Amino acid sequence: MTDIEHKSDEVPPGLSLASPGVYYASGGFACVDGTIVSFLKIQAALAPRRRARLCLHTDPGAAQHDMLIVMHRSSYVAPHCHLSKSESLALIEGSCDLFLFDGSGQVLRTVLMAADPQAGCFLYRMPQSLFHTLRFKTEWTVFIESTIGPFDRRDTGVATWAPPETDPDAGHRYLDGLTASRA
Repeated sequence: MTDIEHKSDEVPPGLSLASPGVYYASGGFACVDGTIVSFLKIQAALAPRRRARLCLHTDPGAAQHDMLIVMHRSSYVAPHCHLSKSESLALIEGSCDLFLFDGSGQVLRTVLMAADPQAGCFLYRMPQSLFHTLRFKTEWTVFIESTIGPFDRRDTGVATWAPPETDPDAGHRYLDGLTASRA
């Protein structure tokens, strides 16, 4: 089934809407195919922040969080860190730049991430308290993110030196400036 054949308001069987762009699997065994990825792309295209996710865990309080996340190139993720947990991320489609920062916003490292292991790194494990963000290079970037739960927004460190996610235009200018300054 192609993106065009799948209606945007048809939630695939076994998924439930938790909030705009956030879906949960029904619990137990979960299996993801191209139909679900296409559905998430449609949802991301319709969402103001241009992203959608499928949570494979049962709820925000689960001990383990595994998510399939779809990001459009125009999506902006503000630099942030996780104060008390690590995360792992594996690309399955597309490419992006991963920026690592110190606490004052200086770029420590830039890593090309790509689903094709011959084109860049396809997997990372982010330690706690390291500021990071992604700049999406392809129209769609699809990845799996895993971390421990439960989810608590207070566990996210905000980068006061970068534009907030509520201002994606400023965020893209900021990221473009980082890329230009390192070229």
